[in-house]
Amino acid sequence: MIEKIKALLKNPKIQEMISYVFFGALTTLVNWCVYVFLTYALGMQQHLRGSAMYILIGNAATLCAWVLSVLFAFFTNKRYVFHSSASRQSGAWKEFLLFISARIMSYLIFDMLLYTALLYVMNDKMDKLLMNVLVILFNYAASKWVIFRKQDKK
Repeated sequence: MIEKIKALLKNPKIQEMISYVFFGALTTLVNWCVYVFLTYALGMQQHLRGSAMYILIGNAATLCAWVLSVLFAFFTNKRYVFHSSASRQSGAWKEFLLFISARIMSYLIFDMLLYTALLYVMNDKMDKLLMNVLVILFNYAASKWVIFRKQDKK
């Protein structure tokens, strides 16, 4: 049994998934720490749930948390998860722009539209947790199959 687990852990696909989950958890931690700090610092809980100020503070904190966590995620995904060796000359800027574009898309869909809609009916922390799960799934697919995909060697 132990040998089967060791063999499984040597599989590059499994290693990639474990790395993605690990660095994804760290990215989520960065996101949550920034979000919680800002919502408390800006007094979100002093406002009525669903009020304009409550939603404005929630969205401002979400945007700041998003920017910092996306930068963290790009560098960790590039280096430690997908092992991209692209340099400036060979496509690093393209990877960065694709990464940012995919993250902007997930931000608009999940962190702005769905998060804002659900703030009217759901606790902000539960709402944020649900959005994190959806964002992780979307971002993994975009990173693996679009941004850091391995080019076929001819």
